[in-house]
Amino acid sequence: MRQARIAMPALAASLITFAATGALAQDALDPATIDLQEEFDPIGSEVHSLERDGRTSYYIDEGTGERAVVFIGGMGTSLEAFQLTEFARTSREALGLRFVSVERNGFGESEFDPELGYSDYNAEVLAVLDELGIEDFSILAISGGGAYAAQLAAEVPERVTGLHAAAAVSSTLESRSEPECSMSMEERNEDNLRWTRAPKDWWGVPGSPVLAVPGWQTRAYADATRSFYVGGHMGDPAALSHEQALPCADDAVVDLSDAPFPTFLYWGEEDSSVPVPVMEEWQAAVPNVEKATVYPGEGHTVQYRHWDQILVDLAGLSDNTVICRDGETVLVPNEEAGDAPLGLCAWH
Repeated sequence: MRQARIAMPALAASLITFAATGALAQDALDPATIDLQEEFDPIGSEVHSLERDGRTSYYIDEGTGERAVVFIGGMGTSLEAFQLTEFARTSREALGLRFVSVERNGFGESEFDPELGYSDYNAEVLAVLDELGIEDFSILAISGGGAYAAQLAAEVPERVTGLHAAAAVSSTLESRSEPECSMSMEERNEDNLRWTRAPKDWWGVPGSPVLAVPGWQTRAYADATRSFYVGGHMGDPAALSHEQALPCADDAVVDLSDAPFPTFLYWGEEDSSVPVPVMEEWQAAVPNVEKATVYPGEGHTVQYRHWDQILVDLAGLSDNTVICRDGETVLVPNEEAGDAPLGLCAWH
């Protein structure tokens, strides 16, 4: 007890000293010198809606540049997946790119209708683009979004200025490998419960270089929960199972052999989800392949790791490569890139 009586005054003195120091530090901050903001900082893209033929389409429209891009995320993802690229927002804005992403059937806030297919999604995307006054656009597809990208490009090839496929499936191309069509919808639902009931497993990317981006994994989990829960579907696997079965439909395959636009392909050498032979199926199906890059040692998140280069290509600067030189991110002609570290210096 005696020791406690001695310690208490010392503790009180320390608290008084701390309070006084804090007060001095606070007094040293001159309110007149603080430049507070006039507008809100963005914490994500605003989700808009469009009513058409009794159906509500949900979409984002991000950026004010003249070059429009339709962003189509991977299988089972919502429009929230676009946020996973916004670690390069400053570069996107500098390059004058405008991104539009439309929620797919049954994911996020989109109501699930088992009768809808690829052509219906095309109609939703085109209705949104018409509403926004966008005529010409590029398409950027990630993973399972490749099936939709090929369908959209075949629907309006005259409006497409470029098709960019990043580790994207070829399941709607004439050169595709045969899809899995033997499973019933009930079997698919049972199999997919493991993903929809545990969305962290759907979006977990252990060991990926993208984990260097602050908050990336957390934001990816947010997309998974939006996809499978925000519409009140409580982890119902029906939309995911339906999406998996779409390549089995009679009208799933499209012919892009006469496509007038350039195609850009980005792949990870170690991708086990959508391996390099799938890129070769794209090369066999489309003409005018302007770029087909396989990144050594990279897996199925290559689209995020090299998002900076994809942005540059979307902006019409594909003759240039993003590198880190002497601690500065620069664009150089492709032939001058050599062995320089690729991408934003933040990666290195």
